[in-house]
Amino acid sequence: MTLIPVKGKDGFYRDSNTNAIVNKNRLEFESYVSTRSKMNSEKEKIENMEIEMANIKSDLDEIKQLLRKALQS
Repeated sequence: MTLIPVKGKDGFYRDSNTNAIVNKNRLEFESYVSTRSKMNSEKEKIENMEIEMANIKSDLDEIKQLLRKALQS
């Protein structure tokens, strides 16, 4: 495998066998992985909050129905 530097892109090389672009800049890669992990974590938090809100709404609807029944009796 021979790596050929990509013009204008520091740390990027083209693999002469597969023609793939390889990032040899370790700090950039670690920064990317960290950022991606943080974004996934935030996305998961938002999804959990949406589920929790749906559950709360359902509970409130149930309470309303019980109150209406109690007032009708």
